[in-house]
Amino acid sequence: MKDSRRISVRFDLLDSKQRKVYEALHEIDRSEHGSMSAFAIKAIGEYLDRLSCPGRFDFSLDELRDMFREEIQELDLAPREAAPAFTPPAEMTEEQRKKNDRNVLETLDMFT
Repeated sequence: MKDSRRISVRFDLLDSKQRKVYEALHEIDRSEHGSMSAFAIKAIGEYLDRLSCPGRFDFSLDELRDMFREEIQELDLAPREAAPAFTPPAEMTEEQRKKNDRNVLETLDMFT
């Protein structure tokens, strides 16, 4: 005999919250979450974990703002001076022109 226990859960479909849970359980992606039982057990377990650690995930908007301010103080958000753009020489030698043409063609070959 397996070492498992069974319970039954009844949903009052006239109660909107219970109906919503019932419908959600029947719509879960079983390939991702397994059976309805496995999904329910995981959901209940995570809920109980939250209850056992009150305040762990509860933050007020002001607390979140304070945490955000503390974190961004460490960041360097000053605009940086842009590196000067490459300016090709006005005149190229024949050798430079051939090299440039080869580079352009090699670059274009990547897109074909």
